[in-house]
Amino acid sequence: MFELKQQTFNIPFSNTFVLIMTTETTRYHHGNLRLALLDAAITQIKEVGVDKLSLRGIARTVGVSQTAPYRHFKDKNQLLAEIAAQAFTELYECSRSVIDPSASAIANIQATGMAYLQYAIKNPEKYRLLFGSTIQNRRSYSMMVEAGEKSFQTLIDQVELGIEAGDFIPGCSLLLANTLWTQVHGSASLILDGFYQDRELPMPFDDFLKAQIMIASRALLLQPKPISLDKSNTKN
Repeated sequence: MFELKQQTFNIPFSNTFVLIMTTETTRYHHGNLRLALLDAAITQIKEVGVDKLSLRGIARTVGVSQTAPYRHFKDKNQLLAEIAAQAFTELYECSRSVIDPSASAIANIQATGMAYLQYAIKNPEKYRLLFGSTIQNRRSYSMMVEAGEKSFQTLIDQVELGIEAGDFIPGCSLLLANTLWTQVHGSASLILDGFYQDRELPMPFDDFLKAQIMIASRALLLQPKPISLDKSNTKN
């Protein structure tokens, strides 16, 4: 992006200073620094949380000047928005990876629901960032918005398939998908907030989560069949 030349300044540079700045400039040129800053930010979020994240702290971790991050991110808010965009993409990939084209829509919805909860459990800080109030003016970050909509579209698509097959109640697929999502999101939030810690559950934790998703998703069915909610039955 720019080239440092000793003659541009009226003061001598030390070899060390020139080496550091040249290395930093090279990273800018190749885009490596931007990725390094994002990786460092994600690590810092996992270690100390979003509130204690700072661009200067990230710069120290990466080993560049404290002004370097501002050449890639306007502020902390923009940095967090880009991390959220990455997280939405990860969530999308997790959901898509469990979809079986030969399975029913209800089965795929239940599978993606579990994948959703597992992502939240494995990535609590990222998950909170996706739906919390930390990022301001969310709609102004198109990359994050588009990634979020793409992730949610996975659920909408399965709902539409269920409606087309005559298995789900006819109606607005967006409304049905959003209603189901709020219940799964509620479960994720309770898990991350420690609500289920030290609580006696009627079945193993994973089966408990599967049962919750099964109950929630069955509300979409046009003609739900009777089921048994014993410890061994967590399938529709």
